[in-house]
Amino acid sequence: MTVNMTRVHKNVHPDEATLNHLTEAANRLVQTRRYQMGYPFDQETNLEGFYKWLIETGLCNTTLISVGSPYKEAWDMLDVDEFERAIVDFYAKAFGFPADSWWGFISNGGTDGNMHGLYFGRKYLASKSDLSPILYVSAEAHYSVQKLGDVLNMETRVIKALPGGQMDASDLRRQLDPTRPALIGIAIGGTFKGAIDNQDEIDAVLKDVNPPAYYRHLDVALFGGYLPWLNDPEANAVLNQAKKGFDSLAVSGHKFLAMNEPCGVFVCKKEILDTLHNVTVPYLDCVIPTISCSRSGFDVLKLYWRITTSGADGFREEAEHSLAMTAKLVDALKKRDIEPFVNRWSNTVLFKRPAAEMIHKYCMACQGDLSHVVVMQYFDEPLIEQLADDIAK
Repeated sequence: MTVNMTRVHKNVHPDEATLNHLTEAANRLVQTRRYQMGYPFDQETNLEGFYKWLIETGLCNTTLISVGSPYKEAWDMLDVDEFERAIVDFYAKAFGFPADSWWGFISNGGTDGNMHGLYFGRKYLASKSDLSPILYVSAEAHYSVQKLGDVLNMETRVIKALPGGQMDASDLRRQLDPTRPALIGIAIGGTFKGAIDNQDEIDAVLKDVNPPAYYRHLDVALFGGYLPWLNDPEANAVLNQAKKGFDSLAVSGHKFLAMNEPCGVFVCKKEILDTLHNVTVPYLDCVIPTISCSRSGFDVLKLYWRITTSGADGFREEAEHSLAMTAKLVDALKKRDIEPFVNRWSNTVLFKRPAAEMIHKYCMACQGDLSHVVVMQYFDEPLIEQLADDIAK
């Protein structure tokens, strides 16, 4: 069904010159999308069916906004809450939250999810102590965590990282203040080296130093998309809330989940909500727990489309494929006398910085004398052989 807009005249397309310019740009972007290897985007989003469905149903001409909690009961505006709840429930179960113990929503992206984790953590810790909390985060964690500490006006202590990129638990022990609450930003997949902070070591330090209260937020932007699906119980346990006891986590939708624009999934323990403000917004007639007032309803529909077209089996196949291709890239580089480095369960491969031409061709991420590529679902053996050949040049 197509909805005709009759009250106000609107052109279907821009003028011919503008349309040609946009088309040229689109062609260029499509032709080079497989070479954006320094950043964790799956360039096979498989959303053609979704966009065709939007046109067929007329939703393409509808404004669709998500507001507040997807678990609210009474709401008169257009909403996709049932699908948002289904997504959160799907991932909360994948992350091992016990039954009926979680709350969450579809965020505007990984940074938005991290902001909610830190904000919820600060509010939770304020309910446990009159003293202001300190934010602790690894030097190798995503830069958004330190930036958000500044936004939230929190004292932030940057913890040293081990050579592999993991948080140095011994430095956390040295810096952890036993008199003030602790908010720990934990990286499950560091930005450059793909390192996983050791939650068991961090918990041991927290128990030994024993601050008045603590809250653990996990940034699982990329790894949260695939660790739960690997055929490896140890990998699954990293993001199992019942086993690890973390308080919240944030996944990016535009990484392994293959969304074509920023969005994400935020999940936390339901009890955390009790420590947030409970002020009702009169004209909305409900409490809004999220920082974001308006969020995209279309992101919800796209993510729901994704999990219902892939399912757990599809995600498992993609996860295993990505790590298999990672192993093949490591082998291909070694055969060309290039010594790569990759952390356990990581699809981020590091190597000595190659020629500038190759850095630009493959849009590699660089840090000092190292570069990396992130092996995503669209990688195949011919692409890996081409990449390894070019790096060797």
